[in-house]
Amino acid sequence: MLAQNCAGILPRCLHSLSFADDILVVDGGSHDDTADVARSLGARVVVNPWPGFAEQRRFALQQVKHEWAFFCDSDEEVSQELASEMRVIFEKARAARAYRVPRRSQFLGQWMDVGPWAHDTPLRLFYARSARVTQASVHEGIQVDGPVALLASPLFHYTHATLAESISRLNRYTTLEARDRVGRRRITALDPLLSPIGVFLKYYVVRGCWRAGMRGYLLACTTAVYKMVLYVKIRELQSGRERVTP
Repeated sequence: MLAQNCAGILPRCLHSLSFADDILVVDGGSHDDTADVARSLGARVVVNPWPGFAEQRRFALQQVKHEWAFFCDSDEEVSQELASEMRVIFEKARAARAYRVPRRSQFLGQWMDVGPWAHDTPLRLFYARSARVTQASVHEGIQVDGPVALLASPLFHYTHATLAESISRLNRYTTLEARDRVGRRRITALDPLLSPIGVFLKYYVVRGCWRAGMRGYLLACTTAVYKMVLYVKIRELQSGRERVTP
């Protein structure tokens, strides 16, 4: 688990990981009691000053002591059903080298089973020796050599508790993602205007955010605004690069 300044939410996550032989918390240099809380709940804590999401994942992977690893974020909780399902996997011969997990996410304090998160299945359980962390400033993932299967039980994700948190995350993540994408296709003046409209219609109408009332409307709007802000930031970076390139 990667952790930083999350002492308040850490116990819920760590309690759900009690099935594990070793719980590793990599603290990025918290200013609160994150490390102490983790130790008090039986976790093995390693402090590594924050180098970025992908690099911290790689560092954590280097600290793994067992053949199989499960990545869990501090705002997530392993359901009892998922813990039981993983125990069964460990007790029998495994054909897969990694497993995706169906993740159920909250938005503004309630479960959001429609929209952009409706079919979220991140790869989380994997054979550690064959795993690689993808290169990305944000939304990094795990890649493995070999077959990947899908588990049936959910991982709970308590995210975007307030609009303020959602907007703060949007601002941080778009800055990181823009740096990754600045060298890709050129962003035109129309992209920040037209693309968000398509994003909103895709999630609000096609993927059913309208079924969740005001929360669904706000999620579709936030997702569209993310795209708009991302394109504006990429365009700014591309314009700056042109000014300094001979």
